[in-house]
Parts: sequence; structure tokens; C-alpha cells
Amino acid sequence: MYDLFLRTGPLGINDLREAFGNYIKVHGRVLVIDVDKDDKMVDELLEFKEKLDRFVHECFHSNEKFGNILKDSFEFFINQRSNKPAELVAKAVDARLRTGNKEATEEELEKILDKLLILFRFIHGKDVFEAFYKKDLAKRLLVGKSASVDAEKSMLLKLKQECGNIFTSKLEGMFKDIELSKDIMTAFEQYMHGREAPGNIGMSVCVLTMGFWPTYPTVTAILPPEFCRLQEIFTTFYLSKHTGRKLQWQYTLDHCLLKGWLKQK
Repeated sequence: MYDLFLRTGPLGINDLREAFGNYIKVHGRVLVIDVDKDDKMVDELLEFKEKLDRFVHECFHSNEKFGNILKDSFEFFINQRSNKPAELVAKAVDARLRTGNKEATEEELEKILDKLLILFRFIHGKDVFEAFYKKDLAKRLLVGKSASVDAEKSMLLKLKQECGNIFTSKLEGMFKDIELSKDIMTAFEQYMHGREAPGNIGMSVCVLTMGFWPTYPTVTAILPPEFCRLQEIFTTFYLSKHTGRKLQWQYTLDHCLLKGWLKQK
């Protein structure tokens, strides 16, 4: 049909291009506004985008103007529902980067992240994406649920190339905090070498820069006396190395591991 319209001159091609754009807007809007299908939205958007790319390549011979109308129309319909697509794309990235995601090799994961980044480009609410992405990233880093540090840094680099240093500066700060915390814990273990830990318990601490991380509600935790004593020892150790700083303990994402030995009957 494209070849046929070519014979009619620019007017016929313009009509075909306009019809293609309207098709994208109408069908795409259905994918975005249906609240009952939010759990499938991102996958269906990816499939729709792949189909449209094939149309442009195979049916319209990679015509640049048809590629442009695809981009404009896709951007139009995906922003018909404020904020939700941004949230769901961020959640889709989180699902791919979490521990337990066994559906893809590293190479396949990179391709999936690239496709999700394409959806991200169309979204106006990038600040909404950042908020959800940061919250999910914090949980992956602090609770140890990240499937791959390399994949995490690769995604961060993609976002940096797409949006610039300002967009990713706090996210990069989160990674630096985690790396520095590992060094701090190594030094603390050396400090405790030869000293008996209260109650023979262990503790791992992440020292976070407040401005980099999501804000969490203050949670009051009732801790065993032995653990409180270990906290005091760590505080003394840390402040002796970093004068002028203040530690504020946050328990929102804390977790503990209990080991028990049961006697056989």
C-alpha cells in the first residue's frame, strides 16, 4: 500500500502517515487507560512498540517521516494517563534487577533494559520515575536483593547518558555509600578483632548520606541490651574516625538472621 501511495505524490503519503499516527494514538491509549490491565501495561507497550517498529521498517521502508510520526504519536498516548506509566516502567526495571529474576541471561537482561529505557524516553513524568526507581533501588541495595551489581551500574549509566549528571547524582551517591560502608565494616571488624562482641552477636551497618536516599518514617525498635551495647561500640568507633559527624539510626529496612540449634529427641 505504501508503494501505491507513493505514486500519488506527497499528498497521498501525508494522508497515510496521518492515518498511521491516528492508529497509534487510538490503540495505544487503550493500553494505557485500562486500570484493570496495569499489571500487563508495560509488556503490552513493549510488544506494541516492536510491532510499530516493524511496520516502519518493513511496510514504510524505514521512511524517516513515518519514524517521526511513530515517536510523536507514542509520546502523545503514553502520557494520556499521568504518572502511572512512569511508575510501572520503574517497577518493571526493579523486577528485572531483583534477586530471583532467572528469566534472562546478562545479555538478554541488557536488551530488556534497553527496551524499557525506550519507554522511559517517551514519558514526561521522569521525576515520578526517579522517585519510584530510587525507592526500589534503595531496597535492593540495603536488603541485598540486587541480582547483579554490574546490571545495576549499567542501568545507572543508561539513565545518566539519557538524562545527564543531575538526574543520576543522588543515585550514584547511593552506590558510593554502599561501597564506603563495606570499607567501614571491614575496618570495624579489624577494630573488634580480639574484643568479645556483646552477646556474641554480629552486626552489619550501612552508613548513608541523608540527602541521597529516600526519606523513611522514624521507627522505634526495642533492641536487646547486647545489641544496644554493640551499637554504642560502633558509634564510638565511627565518630573517632569521622569527627564532626552525627549518626542517626534508621530501622525501617533493617533485617536480622536468627540461628538456632535444636536438640534431637
